[in-house]
Amino acid sequence: MEKFKKLLALSFCLVVLTALFSCSKDDDKNNNGPYDVEFKVTTSSSAAISTIIHTNASGEQTSLSAVGGNTWSNKVTVKAGVPVIGITATGYAETGGTIKVQILIDGKVVQENTGSGTALTASTTYMTNAK
Repeated sequence: MEKFKKLLALSFCLVVLTALFSCSKDDDKNNNGPYDVEFKVTTSSSAAISTIIHTNASGEQTSLSAVGGNTWSNKVTVKAGVPVIGITATGYAETGGTIKVQILIDGKVVQENTGSGTALTASTTYMTNAK
């Protein structure tokens, strides 16, 4: 369990660092929100989701633990002015597996990432044009 907590903390740090130091912007991000966001997490059938940290409607982080199962999704309307939308998920698979996180805005996948192994982690962020 201690190893898993360290993995979760590291994943969260990666999300924050990615958000702070990302230099790329998409030209199609031309409004300041609000954003209709859907977060999705899926794992291979041999794996289970443990924890999820994602941006909530006010732009803060929401943390869920002991999620279980191998699929999860949540829809939220993120208020205008939120500069970064992100998700991190961890999971486990005794014999190895995969985990995938996705951020969808208006039904379109704008960011996704995957991880694999026995201690699973994946995270991604979406930089909005909000100032």
